[in-house]
Amino acid sequence: MRFQHTAISLACATLLAACGGGGGGGGSESGTAQSVSFPFPGGETVAIPPTIATITLKATASSGGPITYVSNTPATCSVSGATLSLLKAGECSVNANQAGGNGYAAATQRQLFVIPKRPASVIFRNPGALPLDTQTVKLEAVSTVADRAVAFTTSTPTVCSISGTTLQKLDNGLCTVTATMDGGDIYETAKVVKTMPIGTAQSPEITFLSGYKDTTHTKEDGKVDPHGGSSETGWWCNGWCDATVSADGSSITDTYTYKNQPYTDGRWWRVWSELDVYAPHVSNVSDTANTPDGVRIDAQAALKFNFSQNQEWFATGDNQVEVDLILGHFNRKKDNGNCNVRLRTTFKPSSPAPANYSLKLRDFTVSEACELTDLNPWFELQDYPIVYIRFASPVGNFKVPTPGAPPPNYQTTIKLTGPITFQ
Repeated sequence: MRFQHTAISLACATLLAACGGGGGGGGSESGTAQSVSFPFPGGETVAIPPTIATITLKATASSGGPITYVSNTPATCSVSGATLSLLKAGECSVNANQAGGNGYAAATQRQLFVIPKRPASVIFRNPGALPLDTQTVKLEAVSTVADRAVAFTTSTPTVCSISGTTLQKLDNGLCTVTATMDGGDIYETAKVVKTMPIGTAQSPEITFLSGYKDTTHTKEDGKVDPHGGSSETGWWCNGWCDATVSADGSSITDTYTYKNQPYTDGRWWRVWSELDVYAPHVSNVSDTANTPDGVRIDAQAALKFNFSQNQEWFATGDNQVEVDLILGHFNRKKDNGNCNVRLRTTFKPSSPAPANYSLKLRDFTVSEACELTDLNPWFELQDYPIVYIRFASPVGNFKVPTPGAPPPNYQTTIKLTGPITFQ
């Protein structure tokens, strides 16, 4: 008996997980040996019933003789002629046979591969911090698969209990709930885990950044983008921007200096300073699809940071600060413009000195909907990562000159010190 295998077919037959399929072959001892070439037929996912996904098998014999196919796993995949039907997810084994004759021995080649399940996901949004009382909480989650139920379980039974979709609060602490959809034979099983602080408990702190390597990178290798401009210069720096990082990397300062005489004829104009800081290991936002990388909010309730501004900007009275959360939620506008959903809140420092701020995430509103409708800010934070945070002056300083600097000189300075966290 003579067998013909390639090194690849032997490796795949042994290591299916690595190669995705496998083969084997053989023939009878009478006649001239021949080989069967049987290309890998896998890769297609199982279809949604009653539809059945099919693949056309395309094996050939070196003798030129006809090929017949047999399924070794008929409950998973069946064969009719050269058509392979994928009945359910799992391991599929098919033989391509050439019967021999006309001086040739029979030959067989096998392909063994996995039919993958269809992707699925669960949408389960955290209700946030809960008071410790006798009031129950109704849990709500949906799967991306119609008519597939989502089941809830908890891994913290001393803090909370679950019966069906009803959560009962039992004690102070973190209640961890898992929402699971069993995908069966067709879909992947999908899970989402949420942690809810109950009573005196606080949600785990998430560090967005701990400091700065330089003026373009955080210590977590997130991008830093300091810039500024004015309506007069098309919102470009025009050489009037300056950013510095402290020697220990704990703080960053971004200054835009307007060096023209302010207008006095009543026209509208503004100057602007902005500092964008990105999530760990993130350097850009996708311009074609949702950005998957960033910081995910669970039950965290506030954005915390230390901020200061220069005395001149503070003295204008127009010293309010915009804080934007740019999310991974992408949509292409009707004019073909790229757009990511933004949430915004503002605060107005009561002093130019460094101070700790805590901005409630529930106070953020949608400032850029990207032509999408009915967006819920909390749902957006639950469903999409925060890619970067924008600190900016909506007005800036063009009223109070910088003492001791050659005129005209009007500075707007943003300074961030210490970590930026969510909790």
